[in-house]
Amino acid sequence: MKKFNIKKFFLKKENSFLLENIAAISFEPFSVIDNEGNTIAGAHPVKDLVSFPVKINEEEVGRVFGKRGAEAAAILSRSINSWLVKRSLADELLQKYKEQDLLYNINDLISLCPKPKEAADFIISELSRLIKFEYASIIIFNDFKKKLNILSEFGKNYNSASYKKNIEKINAKVFKSGKGEIINENIEKDWSGRKKVKINAKSDFYSFMSVPLRTKGKNIGLINVCSFNEAAYYISSDFKILSTIASYAANSIEITRLYNIEKERADNLQKKNKELNAAKEVIFNENINLKQNLRHKFSPKKILGTSKQVQNLLDKIGKIAGISSNILITGESGTGKELAAKAVHYSGARAEKPFVAVNCSAIPESIFESELFGIEKGVATGVDKRKGKVLEADKGTLFLDEIGDMPLPGQAKVLRMIQDREVVPVGGTKPVPFDARIIAATNKDLKKEIEAGNFRGDLFYRLNVININIPPLRDRKEDILVLANYFLKNNAVKLERRTMQFSKDAIKALINYDWPGNIRELENEIERAVALSISDEIYLEDLSENIRQNSMPDNNALKPVKIKTIEKADNEQKTATIDENEADLIKKALEEARWNKSAAAKTLGISREGLRKKIIRLGIQT
Repeated sequence: MKKFNIKKFFLKKENSFLLENIAAISFEPFSVIDNEGNTIAGAHPVKDLVSFPVKINEEEVGRVFGKRGAEAAAILSRSINSWLVKRSLADELLQKYKEQDLLYNINDLISLCPKPKEAADFIISELSRLIKFEYASIIIFNDFKKKLNILSEFGKNYNSASYKKNIEKINAKVFKSGKGEIINENIEKDWSGRKKVKINAKSDFYSFMSVPLRTKGKNIGLINVCSFNEAAYYISSDFKILSTIASYAANSIEITRLYNIEKERADNLQKKNKELNAAKEVIFNENINLKQNLRHKFSPKKILGTSKQVQNLLDKIGKIAGISSNILITGESGTGKELAAKAVHYSGARAEKPFVAVNCSAIPESIFESELFGIEKGVATGVDKRKGKVLEADKGTLFLDEIGDMPLPGQAKVLRMIQDREVVPVGGTKPVPFDARIIAATNKDLKKEIEAGNFRGDLFYRLNVININIPPLRDRKEDILVLANYFLKNNAVKLERRTMQFSKDAIKALINYDWPGNIRELENEIERAVALSISDEIYLEDLSENIRQNSMPDNNALKPVKIKTIEKADNEQKTATIDENEADLIKKALEEARWNKSAAAKTLGISREGLRKKIIRLGIQT
């Protein structure tokens, strides 16, 4: 430790009065020298004179010569020690004042810093009022990246590799252990504990303190200070100050961090809420449009036909659409029973509610009850609670298609459901009421089925409150052309074809055919004809062989149509079939288009896919 310099002490004006007072009361000449032999007061003493030591904390800092030297030495020792004590107390009081003022400022102003970095910057700036440093930093642990990141720093850090490596180790140790560290590398304090003393000028010398930022029982980071340009020896009082500041810093930074996290979360929630509201509005509008489209799509106007039977059907739908009585729709397969059921639903007051269709013939008997009435959670392993079709149709319409194919056990359950207007889910004990209009449909004669014992009579009378019978297509020939033209237009648009029409022979064949599959068969036939036709007109030859044969008055198959004749080598002529003429036409188009199928299809007025199918069917080599 550096020795106390008594000469410098008495050179100060505020301390020189001590020597004057001692000289005034001693009445004898005396001399004062320091440890180096330099004269402080009086004449240079004669050798071998008796001298007495001046001590500070039991350590000799000078000597007094003279007859009353012992008394003078004692006075000087007490005076210097007393002055040092007063000075230490004054420094301590000043330091305490600075600390309290700093803590007051931090506590009072930290709340004004809205972000963690701003709080950290403020803490470092205030810390410089109490602790001397050339570099300071506040480091926060990043939970996501699992590493320490600098939140705020002041000054320029030391570039020495050995210094950085040592500091990194200390910081890691402090963060892990939660205990601060003081390092005074190659520095020794003097008697006052504040002046730097280099032990080895060739080595790195610095003073460094690292204290953990701890809040709510966990370490969130570190606060560091370092002095190296004019290294100050850090002592326990410095460490105490830094530790106190660290506790304020940890709480303040954590509060602002949590505040910003919550603020960001609130902003995100507000943003998502706006997005959800916007999406909700879009969905609401889409739902309205969808319902309007459904009402338009399944409007009674979509039941096409000019026959008296169709007009009567439309009148009946108009009359019953607004009531909730059970309806039984009968008719052959393919006549449009489901379309009629939807027309009833979307024309009435229940149009905004769900239309739930159930194919009674497609549900296995083992799961019939759970599909219709629902099932409770935990009835079987891995089973979740599920609504049945009946409850899904609540306030709307339940359409029981193919009711004539329903097994007898299922019929009994449906009868009970209709009578009580409530269902008990599988595994449940409490009945659940529902309000749905029941519309059933069948292609069977239920009265005959009752006689045969295949259908319950009581269920029939429950369902057959209002009966709608849809006549087969063969009984309303005037509707065939209307429907055929509708399907022709739709399929031409779907297959990207130009406007198409039927030839007179094709129309005649369509009308004369009995259509056992009714409207469904007619729709499929027109789709096939449009896909395979190579022109804008559907000819008799474009229709399926079954229709061509069964539409002829004599029920004989069509003979090949003469389109052109082909010269044989022996000058004989033979009749060219339709397929041969079609193949020649396609080959010619391909040759002109240099075998580009897209260009050839455009020339022929058909789609590329249609051309591809014809090439395969006719066996044309490409």
